[in-house]
Amino acid sequence: MRIFISIVSHRHHDVIINLGTIKALSKYDEITVVCRDNDPVGKLKKYCDKYNAHYLANGHEQGFSANNNANYMHCKFELGMEEDDYFILLNPDVFITQRNILELIDVLKNQTINLGVGNLFLDREEMVQDDNIRLYPKFSSFVKTYLLNDRSTMVNRKRGLANNREYWASCAFMIIKADLYNQLNGLDERYYMYCEDIDFSFRANKAGFPLQYLENVKAVHFRRCASKQFMSKYFFWHVQSVFKYSFSKKQETALTSRLEYQNRYKK
Repeated sequence: MRIFISIVSHRHHDVIINLGTIKALSKYDEITVVCRDNDPVGKLKKYCDKYNAHYLANGHEQGFSANNNANYMHCKFELGMEEDDYFILLNPDVFITQRNILELIDVLKNQTINLGVGNLFLDREEMVQDDNIRLYPKFSSFVKTYLLNDRSTMVNRKRGLANNREYWASCAFMIIKADLYNQLNGLDERYYMYCEDIDFSFRANKAGFPLQYLENVKAVHFRRCASKQFMSKYFFWHVQSVFKYSFSKKQETALTSRLEYQNRYKK
């Protein structure tokens, strides 16, 4: 069992270098890090080379889904990732301690995880939980959350998750069996940024793979919430994704993904 970790930098080079997560991950033989630079910067390449992370520079900018799908294909076709390995989506602004890396490795070696999510916090003291696990939203939920700060879809998971509810997880720290990612054709590339994680969780659940909460695998998410900056490009990306998720057809495999073509081409 090997663990492949996908990180995408959208000009996050300083964040990645200063947090040191790639440096921490590099100490474990079970882990391979693939870092894709959406807007290539020389010092990120030097940093990745220093800590044996596979640095991939984009020739043109792509969205979150396309970048992670490209990383998946690199892991599968160039690095030999197999069906029973794990493909982990990790935001560049997430920090993981050595203790939690060891916990992650132990869980994946000893439990059957198809779609897992880590326990994210917003502070190093692990006092304030990130809202990276939520109930599925309706269109009205998005509107009320943005305008009224409504928290009806947020989950207080301090006592675990109720078994009678269905949840989606943020791609900030999502653990996926390589075979399942392939089965679902990865992330849907109609989503440039935002809501691709809701869509992926929904499709996985529809295929019979509900979310598994890894309570003891903890990390810190230094999120920026850029989509809440009114009239910013992040805001418009978020609005577009909300409409696509809320009103488009939903099926088990991604509607738009280069994985399907690439899988057929490489066979």
